[in-house]
Amino acid sequence: MCNNDKHILTSEEWDEIYDIGYMDGQDIKSIAAEGIYRGGEKLISGRLKTNQYLPHNIEDVVKAGIKALEKDIILLKDAREIEIEIKNALKEKKGYSLIRLGDGELLTLAHDILLRSEDIEENPRLNFLSYAGIDIPNHQFRDWLTRNILQASAIGIPTARFPAYQRLFNQLATFHKLPLKNLNLTHSVINYYLNNSTTLYHDLLKNKKVLLIGNRMEEGKEYFKKEGYNSLVASITANGIGSVYSVLEQTKLYDYDVAFVSAGIPANIICVELAKMNKVVLDFGHMIDKSSFTIYFPQ
Repeated sequence: MCNNDKHILTSEEWDEIYDIGYMDGQDIKSIAAEGIYRGGEKLISGRLKTNQYLPHNIEDVVKAGIKALEKDIILLKDAREIEIEIKNALKEKKGYSLIRLGDGELLTLAHDILLRSEDIEENPRLNFLSYAGIDIPNHQFRDWLTRNILQASAIGIPTARFPAYQRLFNQLATFHKLPLKNLNLTHSVINYYLNNSTTLYHDLLKNKKVLLIGNRMEEGKEYFKKEGYNSLVASITANGIGSVYSVLEQTKLYDYDVAFVSAGIPANIICVELAKMNKVVLDFGHMIDKSSFTIYFPQ
């Protein structure tokens, strides 16, 4: 049954619409059917000339297209591979920065290049950048963030092929001519994968001097202590892009091996800049939020 309050369709309903959906009204199923059409078959129709008929559905066209573009496929690093890179960097005392590009970072990178700032701010689903640490327009920070992509040790990118995620990243990569094959790419939720698939965080908190950076890191410090981790050096507050230089200066007061950064969009800047100082720095993201305080660290 369709949940009309939230406009959510079940998997079975989506399958039904995909198989026999038709567009004859404004109910949610008709809208969903049109969305499926516009996202696939309409794109094919728009590339055929008048009176041309291609006897293949979208699945066939996509299959053929992927086969033709096989040489462009890039294998993203998994959690185990990233864990090894981080531990090797610590062993060799080299700087290492793990950054992640989510919708906030991508919208920041795209504003006034691919998307107008006004359109982002007027869209209630997109108007969250201030919460994430930046007010737009801010072209100086946008360009700094763009340079960061080429300087980071590993970059998490979205695998969800939605408009504000992988589709927008692809557009940015094309616009900036990013050398994707030469970049060390992983998943944008690698912070969670590292926790769920490896013991990296446990190992670092148990055996290394850890600096915490972010607005909620004082709470995080207390949480980690309760979990039995006593190698925490300090917590530094990061409040938006305006605090980046202050944060970088404050880190110089401490002796630490690795830093966890939960500072929204500015985390990417902080991670890369600290890696230039031969520090290992990880974008910890929402892992530190109260809702994630049930993080499992193997004992």
